[in-house]
Amino acid sequence: MPDTLPSPTEPNESALPAQLETLLETTHTLWATPEERRRMRYFGFRPAVEAGVLKREWHGMGVRISTNAMRVALPGAGELVYQAKDRRVLLDGEPFTPTDGGLTIVQHIIDLIQNYERWVEAREGRTERIGRGGGGGDRRPLNALAETRRMRRILRDRTR
Repeated sequence: MPDTLPSPTEPNESALPAQLETLLETTHTLWATPEERRRMRYFGFRPAVEAGVLKREWHGMGVRISTNAMRVALPGAGELVYQAKDRRVLLDGEPFTPTDGGLTIVQHIIDLIQNYERWVEAREGRTERIGRGGGGGDRRPLNALAETRRMRRILRDRTR
């Protein structure tokens, strides 16, 4: 009888790009709101030269957030861009593939998001952190911290 299910030791190569898209979409959706942009300013993001863009340096990585995109550049690793309009994740202008440089950028992004979410939780409490993601009606609240944990599990499973 043929084995149709993947082995638990085989990493699912499509899980990483899909979860990365979900993580960046969740984060960008939160970070693009006016209320969140005020919090981001307190966290250390500053207005960029371009109108409506906030920027921040994070452990050598340059991060730029606008209402349309999230752009992350790490010298020596490349540039990762999330385009909100079509939910595309690009690495150096091409669709994201898990290269060494791309995975390094992803690790830095996860660290930034986790630190930011923990900072919000320390300032405002867990209920406020989760509640700020909306989720009205039958939608669950956006929870960027939960998405980073999912992403870390996928990365961990990939290295096994």
